[in-house]
Amino acid sequence: MSELSLFPIAARTGPRRYLPILTAVENEKGVLDVDTVKGCTLGMGSRPEGGCYGECYANKTATRYGIDFTVSVNREMPPHAWAGVFCAVRDHYAYWYRIGVAGDPCHDWEHTINVCERLSGTRKIPVIITKHWIPLSDAQIVRLKAVHVVVNTSTSGLDSDAQIKHRIGQFERLKAAGVRSINRVITCEFGASEWARNCKRKQDYLLTLTPIVDNPLRASRSNPRVISGDIILTARPDSIGGGKSVSMHRPDVYLGICEGCPDQCGADRMPEFEAHGTSEANTIKHQEAMFS
Repeated sequence: MSELSLFPIAARTGPRRYLPILTAVENEKGVLDVDTVKGCTLGMGSRPEGGCYGECYANKTATRYGIDFTVSVNREMPPHAWAGVFCAVRDHYAYWYRIGVAGDPCHDWEHTINVCERLSGTRKIPVIITKHWIPLSDAQIVRLKAVHVVVNTSTSGLDSDAQIKHRIGQFERLKAAGVRSINRVITCEFGASEWARNCKRKQDYLLTLTPIVDNPLRASRSNPRVISGDIILTARPDSIGGGKSVSMHRPDVYLGICEGCPDQCGADRMPEFEAHGTSEANTIKHQEAMFS
């Protein structure tokens, strides 16, 4: 069930904000969404015409349900409901969960890291998707490493030179600190104009920076860059989530559900408890303390 369907019909009468309550909800692709922040003030401020690249799918979904995506909302969990989120993460089929589905967790890194730490007893890997509008501190990176977070830094040939320099700098910084750092490239098939050639040049550079997750742009056919031929779309009825018009820079990029994806957002399977310096007995005690 979609999280948005949990809102009462009577409340859907005008723009509103996301509820400030943490949830664990599986989406259409099979991703377990545990967003610590919903909405994206910084991303929408950068691209007011529709969010990143004018095609932010989360913004489109929020708009459809009358939610103001320009407001970032921290998602807290009341103590009496925490066990439900913990168990939903622990019992999900995947060995990882995602933070950053419909909002950038950099809006509040401290809150995001606190949630990852509290969920460490689930033995599931947190995968964070971010554009690093707000950089992590050195101390925060140490804490991310301690709970085996995988950070996907979102990049694209559609980004400005300054944005690429900043985001790749953060990608490399995390890698140097020993964090599992993934270059998540929003890719496109570009046309022949000077603008398109410049974007392709940047994309080609980004695709040399490994490890990579290749994430093709889902775009509407009314996008001005699509109409002009700068971005080329392909109809892909097999595409799950984000629309069926996809810009494919190569034909074999995976578009299906997460369970069958070879990338798994760059997450490796969780090591045994002993590798974390944490015994299973201590984990059970930790859970009991939280839920008592």
